[in-house]
Amino acid sequence: MVNKEVIDIMGQKAGPYSHAIKASNLLFISGQVASPDTAGIKAQTLSVLIKIKNILEAAGTTVHNIVKISIFLKNINDFKEMNEAYKEFFVQNGVTDMFPARSTVEATSPLTDALVEIDAIAII
Repeated sequence: MVNKEVIDIMGQKAGPYSHAIKASNLLFISGQVASPDTAGIKAQTLSVLIKIKNILEAAGTTVHNIVKISIFLKNINDFKEMNEAYKEFFVQNGVTDMFPARSTVEATSPLTDALVEIDAIAII
């Protein structure tokens, strides 16, 4: 049986799921969205990536150890701006030699203000 640990930096239960699960040397981060008052795809992308960074740090790892990211865009036409914010975030955090593997798809969200949702897998 794998030893699992819930990582929760938000101080409250997320609902019927966990913000992140640490299993062995892997961290699985649930889809994160920006707060409803964050406007625009670039701002939302950076906000979500900062949330992910905080979860990583709470689990004892960094953005350098992200191996896979999945990005869900409300509108695929936002891809270029999202991609610019994504690259900016990783470059600002010193990741320039090996970006994580990534998937990006257009998807609807039950959260009407969410333009982007991002989940991640990292090594601890």
